Amino acid sequence: MFSRLYGGTDPEGIRYTLVRTAGAPRSAIRRCWLALAVSLAIAAACTSAPALEPTAIGSDDAAVQRAFERHADGVELTISGTVDRVLSDQNGPSGPHERFIVRLTNVRMTVLIEHNLSIAPRVPVAVGETVVVHGEYVWNAQGGLVHFTHHDPDRSHLGGYIMYGGKRYD
Repeated sequence: MFSRLYGGTDPEGIRYTLVRTAGAPRSAIRRCWLALAVSLAIAAACTSAPALEPTAIGSDDAAVQRAFERHADGVELTISGTVDRVLSDQNGPSGPHERFIVRLTNVRMTVLIEHNLSIAPRVPVAVGETVVVHGEYVWNAQGGLVHFTHHDPDRSHLGGYIMYGGKRYD
């Protein structure tokens, strides 16, 4: 039986392969291409950041508590809570950082958020508003901090984000 492979990579970097067997009508191949195009369109629509409730995107405040108890650093996690305090920006070796304190939803503790403004846009947080933060936890005696809340332009680290007011900041 004769077959021929068609394949490549789409603009998003997703690899695909189609097989055409001798005798398969061209309309069947066209339907396969159409199904692939529809699947890619759906996948692209699903990657946008809709306004989600904190529990819908998998926040794990208990992970912060475990990291704090173990004095852990470099823990990748997602937290949710309310903005407790908005602090002044602080300059560091990697540029200015927006800083605010989040009171966690499911555990009794607060965490400092440090968001790099030279990589990501400012998040217009306000005291009492809900945020979801994904980044890297670093232990300190006050409850720790979460940084790397932005995309990584060097692609050497997992990217983070802050969800606030139905918008994703990364």
